[in-house]
Amino acid sequence: MAQPNVYRIQRGQVLLAHPLLEDHNFQQSVILLADHDTQGTVGFVLNDPTEYLLPDALEGSWPSLPLHVGGPVDQDSLFYVHCRPDLIPGSHSIDGFLYWGGEYDAMREALQSGQLQAGHIRFFAGYSGWSPQQLYQEIDEGSWAVIPGNTVNCLSYQADLYQTLKGHLPPDFRLWSNAPKEPHLN
Repeated sequence: MAQPNVYRIQRGQVLLAHPLLEDHNFQQSVILLADHDTQGTVGFVLNDPTEYLLPDALEGSWPSLPLHVGGPVDQDSLFYVHCRPDLIPGSHSIDGFLYWGGEYDAMREALQSGQLQAGHIRFFAGYSGWSPQQLYQEIDEGSWAVIPGNTVNCLSYQADLYQTLKGHLPPDFRLWSNAPKEPHLN
């Protein structure tokens, strides 16, 4: 049995999936942890874009911003991470720079007026969630590596984000970092 890791999960940290993680929802995922407390953990996958833009998914007039899959939970709901709590009251702080959620109507108005710009907000369908202690167990079993949040710009999209960050994987993960997403197909 593996020794449990000694670590502290915090909002703002980033999870990198083990290169051979078999869960198709999280293969080669990079996840921003938006909330963590005694009730559990909420995060958003940063490298799973959809083929849709906001106007494709939402009714009314919206700017043509990309929509990402935030995770497998509640995918029929819209979530957003941003850096403008001054424009979106009711936002929840992630790390003092990044925030998530907040008043939907205020967010929409700020977008439509041009006060809130593309580099200030990112949209997700669904989220990633863990019950209390579940994420600790998954880290202990080697499914995730935890890296500091300031290693990635969470508001911009990089197609090769996992590849860019794989140098932050622990040595025992790096051995597998060039494995294909579905190694059983080789």
